[in-house]
Amino acid sequence: MRARRPLLIVAVALIAGSCTSNASTTVPSTVGGSPPTSVDVSPPPTGATLADGSALPARCTGEPTPDETVAFVADGRAWVLDPASSHLACLFPLRQPGAFTFGPQGDRVLLGGLAVARADANAPTWPSIGPTPTVFDWGHPLGLAVVYASPSGAPEKRFMDDGSVEKLTSLPKGTYESIAYHPSGLALGFIVDEGRRQGIWLSSNEGKDAVRLVFSRPDTTFSSVAFSPDGTQIWWIAQHEGALSEVHWMDLADRSTFQTVLSRGLTPTARRLQLAPSGPLLSATQGASCEQEQAMVVDTQGAHPAIDDGDGPTHALGWLDAKTLLVATGGCGQPESLSAVAWSHGVGTATALVDAVDIGAPRTVLHNAPTEVPSPPDEAPPAPPGGVG
Repeated sequence: MRARRPLLIVAVALIAGSCTSNASTTVPSTVGGSPPTSVDVSPPPTGATLADGSALPARCTGEPTPDETVAFVADGRAWVLDPASSHLACLFPLRQPGAFTFGPQGDRVLLGGLAVARADANAPTWPSIGPTPTVFDWGHPLGLAVVYASPSGAPEKRFMDDGSVEKLTSLPKGTYESIAYHPSGLALGFIVDEGRRQGIWLSSNEGKDAVRLVFSRPDTTFSSVAFSPDGTQIWWIAQHEGALSEVHWMDLADRSTFQTVLSRGLTPTARRLQLAPSGPLLSATQGASCEQEQAMVVDTQGAHPAIDDGDGPTHALGWLDAKTLLVATGGCGQPESLSAVAWSHGVGTATALVDAVDIGAPRTVLHNAPTEVPSPPDEAPPAPPGGVG
């Protein structure tokens, strides 16, 4: 068993609103090598173009930099783009992107079947080991592991140092709807469907000492969970059947109650909650089907479409900075276009980045991660620091 810093947590008791608390995709063999500097054999073009109308380079060239915070797959390759300068670099050949989600340091990316490829020559690489999970999160703050869950069975953790997998057998039984790593790497937050109700849970990063913080009422489900960037709060979306969705948060140093954010405009289908790296902005995606999906920004005045009158469905991919959201338009089995939406005073200004790509994702770097998980005053102090994700 790997040594991890234990997290001591206690349940809270409350009743408020509609929530109640209770105290395989095959990866090409080329994936995993160092990012190539030149590839002479070009795949057939798919029509992907940059914002100025130019096609992607014919060769896989360039070295990725931290400023290239927009990633995408097109023309059989993975690329990264600087949204400010449009500088472009190619990472590696890739035709089946799978999850295509970058770790918190932007140096490695999760692909189909839990395969891991590196965007940085120093990052580890591991092959596919099974089906691509839909519920997962990268370890924080370094990306040293991925925690994931299948529709049935206990969540598991894949480590990046040796590629091994460990079952988190101490976690509660049920169907896992969402998993989030605390930014310190010392805790996990998750939504568990326990059959008659759902719960928001918190555990150590090893899946131990799990406690339910909140449970739902019969007409309410939870769709996603996230932590604030400073690690002091846990957030979630509560979907109220036939009515609306609400965003709630709990102070981890208190846990005796929770708060509701003004989020009118969110439908009962709102999900994929994402917090900006600083400031008050949140994002979500809602819609009963892919073709009906709409990216939403939640500010102090409520929820608003990220892009008004978009040409097709829109999906919130993640925050590039405190006020800029990466949004995909299209998709649903068809190519999609990526835009950077700058949000100010209730209005979003979209800047086109690239058109006709297979999939897009943010590739940002986590800075100033917290080093502890707050706990109520009556809890015992945590043990000395151990391993983090």
